[in-house]
Amino acid sequence: MANEYDLDNARGEIFENMTQAAQFTFNENALLRNLVTVYDMVGTPGMTASVPVYPKMGALSALAAGADLSNTDVSADAVDIAAAEFGAMATIQDIVLESSPTAVAQDTGRVLGDGIAQAMDEVIVDLFTSAGSEAGPGAGNEITADHILKAAATLRNNSVPMQGLVGVLSPFQAYNVKKTLVNAGGSFSNSDASNRVGSEYFIGRLFGIDLYESASVDVDGSDDAIAAVFHPAAIGMVMKRDLRIATERDESLRGFEVVASAAFGAAILDANKIVKITGDAAV
Repeated sequence: MANEYDLDNARGEIFENMTQAAQFTFNENALLRNLVTVYDMVGTPGMTASVPVYPKMGALSALAAGADLSNTDVSADAVDIAAAEFGAMATIQDIVLESSPTAVAQDTGRVLGDGIAQAMDEVIVDLFTSAGSEAGPGAGNEITADHILKAAATLRNNSVPMQGLVGVLSPFQAYNVKKTLVNAGGSFSNSDASNRVGSEYFIGRLFGIDLYESASVDVDGSDDAIAAVFHPAAIGMVMKRDLRIATERDESLRGFEVVASAAFGAAILDANKIVKITGDAAV
């Protein structure tokens, strides 16, 4: 009996392999959601989450004997984070599955998973322009370790906790930071970034800040980009629906459609906890 490819019988295995590949790629390549505060909206009504943000109490003075305390308003302001749906579709024909020497289904899953992961990172990176402070050298000038240090000082002056600070730069900005630091005889310290998404994009720890590089940091037409140093509490992300893979048979095409989708959104929770660094992003 000749070897035949029966799509109906094999669809379960194909779908399972494709979903696993897409989910793995999505989890491994979605860098920035590991660096911000994530709120789970899965299974809850609506597409918008209202996150309470409490004000910082002002300076206190010594009390006179018998003095009565005045009331302090600690009511929270609400930051609305709206989720939106992101999706991508690919079509796989039977003849490709039957004749390709590679695992087409898994490869398709990886491509779709990577696309959703990049969209998620870009949603967060687009918020860097809304940072409360600027520590960069400005457009056309290269970022150095000194600008990272300035960002850390700015955050500390805003009473932001130093534990957990992260920085995200474009690969070309990261290149210059690494180059100038090495040329000056300095080096990065180690970090406990142990998962793959951390180790693959992790540059090193500098001044207590874990630095990462991401191609999702947009470079404008003048070869400039906006990086950022921030505390995870500066940015909130809502996950309305995690990555979902679905297939639909298209008999006239002799194949099937593969759809990957997810629903999420992000917003600045506290602009005082993030500092942008505008600088050159060209080698």
